[in-house]
Amino acid sequence: MTCRRRQLTVSVFAAVILVAAATHADDSVEPERVLMTEHALSTEEAQTVQKAWADHLGVDAVVENSIGLQLCLIPPGTFPMGSPRGEANRKGGEQLQKVTHTQPFFIGRYEVTQAEWERVMGAIKEPREFGSGDRFPIYKITHAEAGAFCRKLTQLDRDAGKLPEGYEYRLPTDAEWEYACRAGTLTATYFGDKVSSRQANFDGSKPYNGAEKGPNLGRTAEVGSYPANAWGLYDMHGNLCEWCLDWYHAKPNGGIDPVQLTPAPKRLIRDARHGNPGFYCRSANRYYAPAEQRRTTVGFRPVLTKRHRDE
Repeated sequence: MTCRRRQLTVSVFAAVILVAAATHADDSVEPERVLMTEHALSTEEAQTVQKAWADHLGVDAVVENSIGLQLCLIPPGTFPMGSPRGEANRKGGEQLQKVTHTQPFFIGRYEVTQAEWERVMGAIKEPREFGSGDRFPIYKITHAEAGAFCRKLTQLDRDAGKLPEGYEYRLPTDAEWEYACRAGTLTATYFGDKVSSRQANFDGSKPYNGAEKGPNLGRTAEVGSYPANAWGLYDMHGNLCEWCLDWYHAKPNGGIDPVQLTPAPKRLIRDARHGNPGFYCRSANRYYAPAEQRRTTVGFRPVLTKRHRDE
């Protein structure tokens, strides 16, 4: 089978990669999509399908944009969003929903750092008492400010001629976030059905589901300080909660490329923060926050995709 594609490296801008995929696509058969409704994927299987899609599109599995922000390729597929009835510490709003992502997308490898924030938005004016430095994640930002970062980053790279019309950075949807977090797993976390604070940054005196006790930093950690999931994403468990595109509704949406854009009192956040007990680190954990609040516990990571929905 002959492949016809551009050879692109991690340093090439991610949106240009997407154009290469569209206009210089490899003429091989499309790889199989992720199907997690039948069974979970092993780490090796998850990485194999990610690489197959990267090769098919003519991209690397991890790409880096013009400000140095790295993103991981997430292959399309179907998964059961939510938690099974028997999962320890299961909460309301986690009803199992079959979700299909029809297109591959890129998502930030790390939570947006303070250095990346300053490159796009300017100097940070407020003190950062729960972790300060270039490699620490940005926090104390509103939902609107996180969205503004994505729009400014889109415009910066569009002005530089590196972002084609119709492509954008934005916040991840609820379903995109969980699918990317799971990376093929169906257990409570991508580490399994237990988690210790030696694996993620949370209150180690309250590990999840019988895991060993560990440290409690009481602050954020530099991004990438803990192990990544199979798709190369860091801090999807612990460190900070993360803003999502959706408004918070108690019942999640299933179906094809779902997103909750009907206004509600609060916006949806995902993940757990550094001071939470371990059970908040579960992949299915959904929570909410007032959109206008600047919490020391909430950050974000962007996705890069073709525009097809409004905030």
